Amino acid sequence: MSGVLTYGETLLKLLLPPAQRLESLGALQAECAGSELNVAAALVTLGRPAAWVSALPAGPLGAWVRGQVRALHVTDLSVVREGRLGTFYLEDHHSPRASRVIYDRAGSAFTHLTAADFDPDWLAGRAALHVSGISLVLGEGPRNLALTLIQQARAAGLLVSVDLNHRRLLLPEAEAPAAYGPALEQADLIFVAQRDTALLGGLDSLRALNPAALLVQTLGAAGSLLLLPTGQTVTQAALPAQGPGRVGRGDAFAAGFLHAHLNGESPARSLAFASACAALKTTLPGDQLQATEAQAWAVLNAASAGEPLR
Repeated sequence: MSGVLTYGETLLKLLLPPAQRLESLGALQAECAGSELNVAAALVTLGRPAAWVSALPAGPLGAWVRGQVRALHVTDLSVVREGRLGTFYLEDHHSPRASRVIYDRAGSAFTHLTAADFDPDWLAGRAALHVSGISLVLGEGPRNLALTLIQQARAAGLLVSVDLNHRRLLLPEAEAPAAYGPALEQADLIFVAQRDTALLGGLDSLRALNPAALLVQTLGAAGSLLLLPTGQTVTQAALPAQGPGRVGRGDAFAAGFLHAHLNGESPARSLAFASACAALKTTLPGDQLQATEAQAWAVLNAASAGEPLR
């Protein structure tokens, strides 16, 4: 089975205990976090090889991340660069209280990457490349490397997957079209949350930007939809799920769709499989999916039989 390469920054996540706020900061739980690493880890647990490209600092914190990546059975292609390990603090609350994130990632090793770091061996033997909008807004160097990866992947015949994954704390909304457009127009597969679609002028504008891509829009509790280049639309209801694993659901969804699509599943089956992966992610804490391909299909079978997911 051909593997997937993901590219993006991984950070030290400092998680507050449930219901606590930063103003009353006490104990913190350290976790390894990053959207693109989450996608790679999800692909591996589904049975598909995956590799991750990034930059890490020398020293114990970089070594800690490498250990976390090895534990996820993701191939580590990261390079050592000057700088620090980016950090963020997370208050993960439940409705109606909004969750809160505070980033502390300026000067990270990832921001020192440039297009000159590109290594053709990264793409050798891969079926697809997956990047997100986050890597496009963390500095000129990482952005140029992301675009180089996309261009080289296309030239090598790989499928290019781009998740918009807009972070409002990193990029003003008015700058979104210029920041994301060059990557989106070269993608074969685009993921975008409904809340972010307006940043690019709506689905019609996104389709005009890239007439040939598969456009996958996530709709939260309303499910998801897939717009085919032919103009046809495929819809999928969200699968009900309970648990503490809200963080990382979008990454599990993207990995699930990518895995099923690369396996040759139909658009409808790929979308359903992605929804099952997102539901399974909800049932467990942490950022990474822990489920096999067989378990995801079993969830779909149970949903069609009317059985609840717990």
